[in-house]
Amino acid sequence: MKFYIKGVETLERVFIALGSNISPRGSRLADAREMLRGIAAGGWKESSIYETPPVGPDGQNKYFNQVVSFWYSRGKVPLLNYLKGAELLLGRKPRGHWNSREIDLDLLYYGEVISRCRPTLPHPEIASRQFVLIPLCDIAPERKDPLTGLPLQEMLGNLRFREGDLGFRVVDPGEP
Repeated sequence: MKFYIKGVETLERVFIALGSNISPRGSRLADAREMLRGIAAGGWKESSIYETPPVGPDGQNKYFNQVVSFWYSRGKVPLLNYLKGAELLLGRKPRGHWNSREIDLDLLYYGEVISRCRPTLPHPEIASRQFVLIPLCDIAPERKDPLTGLPLQEMLGNLRFREGDLGFRVVDPGEP
């Protein structure tokens, strides 16, 4: 669904994944949510926060993961640039692919846009990440993925059938 306001670009429903595995994880997600609320054009939704096992090199702490959604009107590339800048402002340090991070902000969906250039949309790893699909289903279980046409709840069911239950737990945002 799109909304038009005179003099403003199209409002699109965006979905962003937040993650942190360096303490204080809950505070880092709270700071990221606050930055994102500052650019939202309304319709704010947020999932529960889940503690999840790390993906990538051994020796990492567990992650806190969450998904937020809101209306946005400035375009997919400016939003991606904002997310990367916000990560830097929130203290993310470069450690290489799939390593520990203070904060990670991934653009999952920008409305129904399908894009193979920067940014790739939908995010190419959605269907293979329970730590993304579980919080996505908290706030939009019936939303259909524009590539597959499948509801997110069905995508999650398919992934859980292949991988099983990975033991995620809902956490209090004040936990470290």
